[in-house]
Amino acid sequence: MPDQEPLDPVVGWRRLDRPGASIAYRRLGTGRPLVLLHATLSSSDQLRPLIELLARSFTVLAIDRRASGRSRLPASEPPAPIDVAVHVEDAAAVIAAEGVAPALVAGHSYGGCVALELAVRRPALVAGVWAYEPPYAPVGGPHLRALLAELGRRTAAAQARGGPAAAAETFLELVIGREAFAALSPAALARARAAGAAAVADGALLGLEAEELARIACPVALAVGSVSHSLYAELAEQLRARLPSAAAGSPITLAGVGHGAPITHPGLVTAAIEAFAAGPAAGPRSAVG
Repeated sequence: MPDQEPLDPVVGWRRLDRPGASIAYRRLGTGRPLVLLHATLSSSDQLRPLIELLARSFTVLAIDRRASGRSRLPASEPPAPIDVAVHVEDAAAVIAAEGVAPALVAGHSYGGCVALELAVRRPALVAGVWAYEPPYAPVGGPHLRALLAELGRRTAAAQARGGPAAAAETFLELVIGREAFAALSPAALARARAAGAAAVADGALLGLEAEELARIACPVALAVGSVSHSLYAELAEQLRARLPSAAAGSPITLAGVGHGAPITHPGLVTAAIEAFAAGPAAGPRSAVG
């Protein structure tokens, strides 16, 4: 059972002890259950505006994935890659502890990969998946697979050279580009450096199994931003081809936003998730916005 004494009574934080970790999550709102899984170098705190908008329509469980946010690893454990199966079982444990199965699951970036794997491995817990730009490397062509593998290798090399902070800098610069990285505020860079263990945990994309995606039976909606790197649209198209349950018109394109849309444009993302929840098998392929 989760610790029912919230970490912060104002925002509804709870904690669930798991093998090798203490998983923090936030429960807010009433209505249909929705599990929210953040991106790498992000957290539920960063998604707070999105959570609060979604909580008008859903009971939101926003999980800080292992090695991220308020979740805790043993102090003696050095940062290391984490297999997606571990994230899946953490999310499954939270869903079971809160008694909300089956739940809709929405994931941003690597959180979207975890959402898809949750639907593969624990189908009874998942009513539908909404995934924004999941970097699901195994479905990509050789160029995309090599690109994402290089991201993992360079992040691991930075960790070995300069620790989690260096891993975060390398990961972030490769993901958002050198120009955008140079434009980050000192506060934003400091937050990323402090979250470096997550870059090490997620960067290797361990355990993704493309051949299993066809087993997903629940509705799935894939979404991309119109100004994101083209690799996300390419991967979304490849994912759609492997998902017999992909919603009609998926992937949808959210107009005028990039990879950080769940953080930067919570209203737009909330509308897209609500539309999926209202009719997960329907929706135009044109831009939303």
